Formats: sequence, structure tokens, C-alpha cells
Amino acid sequence: MSPRPLALLAVVGALAGCWVPLERGRQMELRLDRLEADASDASRRFEEQRSVFKDRIARVDQKLAEVQSKLDELNQSARRSGADLSVGLDKLKEELARVRGDLEVEQHKLGQIEKSVDQLRGDTEGRLAALKGAGALDEYEARRKIAALEKPDDKGAIVALGEREEAAGQRGVALEIYEHVVSRWPTDPKAAEAGFRAGRILLAQKRWRDAILALGRVAEAHPKSDRAPDAMVGTADAMIELGMAEDAKAVLQQVVEKHPRSAAARHARESLAALAVDERKKPPKR
Repeated sequence: MSPRPLALLAVVGALAGCWVPLERGRQMELRLDRLEADASDASRRFEEQRSVFKDRIARVDQKLAEVQSKLDELNQSARRSGADLSVGLDKLKEELARVRGDLEVEQHKLGQIEKSVDQLRGDTEGRLAALKGAGALDEYEARRKIAALEKPDDKGAIVALGEREEAAGQRGVALEIYEHVVSRWPTDPKAAEAGFRAGRILLAQKRWRDAILALGRVAEAHPKSDRAPDAMVGTADAMIELGMAEDAKAVLQQVVEKHPRSAAARHARESLAALAVDERKKPPKR
């Protein structure tokens, strides 16, 4: 058989092997599109209902104000007889009670609609995140758990939440929580702790480049932090894994010079010694 038919068969075979994942990918995209369209339609309907109920409540409020105005006018009138005044007041009080009852009913309905909208939004976001993959699902879970905190803007509480998730084995969620703190409060001391913990998770996942970025931010933005020397050592470790030994040596030497009595400095000296041994083992350049 000539080379051209063989090459053609190879191409056809490769395309046949790729058809299944490609078709699944298209099916996944269609599911995502349908889900997003359904969620958009449902959200629009809820918003329309919410608008209707808000209009009703506004009208009830206006009616309530009118009734109260009539009551005030009646109370201020001193010329009418006591009997007439009593009858008028009783009627107005009945109307006022009825209007207030209507207002409570409308407010209750509006509250139910808002709960339904929030539930729909949360369910839809969760389903979309699950379909998009682990990273998106971790991000969704992190946002949801941060929002559920008693004080969602408390930096310390958010870092503590990340620590609990990390201890429970939810490292992806913990990473998203730590990165939320770093991105929202980059100059706050809590960002140093969060950034260091994020970098440590990235090192464990062997995501060397991401680890260098996360730990490098800690060392650069928080040079006086207790986490700075450890972050620098972690950065050097990731550099070594990427074959950047010379850059790693420079970072390790800075740790030894700037933090000579720290545990990080001891680690840095050990790493420098290991690099020196590796350097001696290399064959001489010709």
C-alpha cells in the first residue's frame, strides 16, 4: 500500500477517535445554553411578579396615607357633633385596619417571591458551576459559604473559614476563599496569611507557577510579615521544580541575609547546600 493511503487512514482513525469527546462537548454546551436560557426566563418572570407586587404595595401605602390624612382632619375638626365624629372615626378605623391587612398580605407575597428568586438563582449557579467543572464549583461554594458568614466582610472570619475548609480536605474551596481575601484586601495583614496558605496549597498541588505568583505577592506586598521568609522559601522551592535554580539561589540567599535566625533561613541554607551538591555533580562544560 502506498504512503498516501496509509497517511489518510491514520487521519481518519484520529478523527474517528476524536468524534466522541467532541460530540460530548457540543452536548455539554447545548445543556449549558438551555440551562442558562431557562434560568433567565424564570428570573424574568419572577422579576415581573415582583414588580407587580411592588406596585400594589405602593398603591396600598398611598391609600393608607389618604386614610390617615382623613383621620387627622377628622380629629382636628371641633365643629362636628360627638356622635357624628364617633361614627366617622369608627368607619375610618375599619378602613385603616383593612388597608393595613392588605398591605401585610402583599408584603408577605413579595417576600415569598424574593425567596423564590434567590433560591432559583442559587440553584442555577450551583448547577452551572457543577457542569463547568471542579474549579467553577469550588469558586461557587467559596462564595456561598462566605455569604453565609455572620459577618461576610470580616477578614479574620473569612480566613478562619478557609482554614476550616482546608482542615476538612476541601482544598479547592479553601484556595478560593484565601484568594478572595488577597484580591479584596491586598494590603491588609490578613492577606499575608491568606496568600501564604494559598501558596502552600498550590505547592501541594504541584502548580509551581501559580505558587510562585501567590507566594511572591506575600513577600513583595508584606515584607515585614512573619509569613514573608517562609513565602520566599516556598517561592524558591517552586523555582527549583521549574528548573530555575539560579533564580532560586538568589531568593534563598536573601532569606538567609534578611532573616538569619528564622526557621525559614535554616531551610534556605539546606536548600542552598543541596543546590551546591547538584552543581558539583554536573559534568563540566566543554
